[in-house]
Amino acid sequence: MKAYLIPSTALTLLLTFTSCDKQTTEVASAPRPVFAITVPEPSSTLQRSFSGQIYAAEAAALSFEVSGRVTSIYAKQGQRYDAGDTLATLDASDYQNNLNTAQASLTQAEQALRRLQRLFESGNSSQSQLDEAIAAEQSARGNYEQSLKAVEDTTLAMPYSGIIATVEIDAQQVVSTGQTAMTIEGSGPMEFEFGIPTDVVNKISKGHSVSIEIGDLEGRSFPATISEISPGIQENTTYGVTAQMDIADPAFRSGMDGEATIELARANGGTLQIPLICVFSSANEKRFVWIAQSQSDNTATIEKREVSVGQLEANGYVSILSGLKTGEHVVSRGVNKIQEGQTVLLKTEG
Repeated sequence: MKAYLIPSTALTLLLTFTSCDKQTTEVASAPRPVFAITVPEPSSTLQRSFSGQIYAAEAAALSFEVSGRVTSIYAKQGQRYDAGDTLATLDASDYQNNLNTAQASLTQAEQALRRLQRLFESGNSSQSQLDEAIAAEQSARGNYEQSLKAVEDTTLAMPYSGIIATVEIDAQQVVSTGQTAMTIEGSGPMEFEFGIPTDVVNKISKGHSVSIEIGDLEGRSFPATISEISPGIQENTTYGVTAQMDIADPAFRSGMDGEATIELARANGGTLQIPLICVFSSANEKRFVWIAQSQSDNTATIEKREVSVGQLEANGYVSILSGLKTGEHVVSRGVNKIQEGQTVLLKTEG
């Protein structure tokens, strides 16, 4: 028999291909990794969310109590001022002239009253004359006080510490009595106003905690406490609710949209909850999940299991009425290439 020698180059290629085939087989047989969540303990509460807006609890519209031409505006929108700070003024010349006249009339009336009092005490005037002098002095004093107030009212001052929300007037503009000149927001806590349906109104009360998510503030959430519940239903068949923000954040502005989330007790006790992304629909519209039955070596066997689904929760979870138990592993990521009975590498999350 002849012995055939294999060239060294061919031998090298043969060993290389053999090694590659072995590596390919090892990769193909390696368990596919999947991520799963552990079913938590049943939750005895549920969350409901309602849209609303944030407002200043001490919001107010300011106006002059006299009419006139605006001479100066000191307030600027968005700036904070202390109580008593001057915000704007009107031309006070006419009111000052009236005050000067009233001052002179009051001085004359006071002098006349003192003279009549001396005459009455000496018996040289009658009671009726004294009464007339007293009435004249009181009338002059009332006119003076009204004129003084009119002069003071030409200055618009901050009633309490807060922020100027809007400035509604311009310099040199003629304004009338009661016309809104500015709106202000107090420095106290802001309030969030929203509506709730009939099935919720009897489950909450004053003092109930609420979480407020403000969309204009990158979805940040803030704690709040319900301070008022409307006794009557509104036009949109909801009950008005006011929640006072527990903190005074300088970023709050009246009119910002948000969402109030309330945690309520469940009527029928606790239910299991899992992320909605873990639940799938079959061709016959049945709901199912992929269960990872864990083993001792960090691997698991995949099981397809039908579940009964309840209501959707506010946090992106869904209630599971039947089909799951606390502590089981439900596949949350990596479900696209798995099938029932397959062995996978189990990685838990959440």
